[in-house]
Amino acid sequence: MNKRSILLLSGGIDSTVLLAKLNKEGHDLIALSFSYGQKHEIELDYAKETVKKYEIKEHLILELPKVSFSSSALINKNLNTTKYKAKKDIPISQVNSYVPYRNMIFLSFALSVAENLDIDKIFIGVNKDDELNYWDCTANFVEKVNILASLNSKISIEAPFLNSTKREVIKLGNILDVNFNNTISCYNPIDKIECGRCLSCLVKKDALND
Repeated sequence: MNKRSILLLSGGIDSTVLLAKLNKEGHDLIALSFSYGQKHEIELDYAKETVKKYEIKEHLILELPKVSFSSSALINKNLNTTKYKAKKDIPISQVNSYVPYRNMIFLSFALSVAENLDIDKIFIGVNKDDELNYWDCTANFVEKVNILASLNSKISIEAPFLNSTKREVIKLGNILDVNFNNTISCYNPIDKIECGRCLSCLVKKDALND
């Protein structure tokens, strides 16, 4: 059995497949999720189901002040794509789903928890498709966070899917018998059902139908 590791678990496809992969490899995982006022907070229910299915002993859900992300349409109900103005280096088609420094904040908390619990690995499920649109999902970002972490610890941030597309992640999930009905990637679910129209839904649909 491997030493304990932390996995950032959102309830979406990538982190769920990563959990299944790490679980099969024998990792002793602590799942770490965040509640931050996201419109798709139903994802936390899916995360809880995943933790239960794979018999993960510990699932931490940290609540963050949503004011930190209030400029994002994923949190602010008064914002939508047409009212949004593009930020630097963020494509206009993606700007409504960008959450300022989200992964930096998530990983900062994860690093704090890891150091406190004497854990030396943190896993995050960002993939190759993510890095096309979000700066905090890139290999460069993961590398820089690891440099920061090394200033005070031996904790490493691992992103096994950085070179994998969403289709490849789903293919692995099928091999691992992941139930994708117990995941959600929708940015604006209606009555707990995926809207089928947002970018995340379209990417998911395209990848599943490949």
